Amino acid sequence: MSDEFDDALDPLPGQAAPVAPAGRAARLVARLYDSANLALRTRLVDCLVRPLGPLGLAAVAAGAFTVVLSRSGPGGLSVAVADVARFSKDQIAELVRFVEQVSPEALQQAASVIADNPFGVGTFAASVAVLLTLEVRRASAPARGRAGAA
Repeated sequence: MSDEFDDALDPLPGQAAPVAPAGRAARLVARLYDSANLALRTRLVDCLVRPLGPLGLAAVAAGAFTVVLSRSGPGGLSVAVADVARFSKDQIAELVRFVEQVSPEALQQAASVIADNPFGVGTFAASVAVLLTLEVRRASAPARGRAGAA
């Protein structure tokens, strides 16, 4: 009987476990989030939590985003400005890493939200938005190439 952990490699004694490279998109969005105003932060978080269900929200950043569930209504999830003020840069980076796996399209939408916002987007934020858009396109290009080859 095969187990999903059969392929997992255990490090040899005295060796460090291999470290997965951190996603550039997560770092870029976290930096942008840190420098954005509250209105842009709210739109950004709203865009990122939209594709996640209750279990996904509970699984990310030790459940920090479950507060959004209490505001869900007929239009879906709703993010409040007061909630956004409490989310840390690290929690946003973890959210982005999760969303990148679940719905890369949501990251593209987040980049568009940032780029389309003339208020609250300074030179730094605009350059981060461009880098994020390029990173999302680069990351999704191999996936599209594999799907077309099948």
